[in-house]
Amino acid sequence: MKKFTFFLCCLASTLVTAYMCYESWLLINARSFKIHDIAWMLGTFGWVVICFNIITRQYRWTVYLCK
Repeated sequence: MKKFTFFLCCLASTLVTAYMCYESWLLINARSFKIHDIAWMLGTFGWVVICFNIITRQYRWTVYLCK
């Protein structure tokens, strides 16, 4: 059950990452760099780092779920 929960966490974080990257790509193509757009892109970068750490089990709670 724990590994299934870990799989769902990885899937959810990957889907959120894909959505945020897609929206960032649209903002880059629109070429309108407002403060909101820059904040969204920085947030996307931060979320990619968080997602990578979840998948590679860098957090204590992910190590617990994989035992």
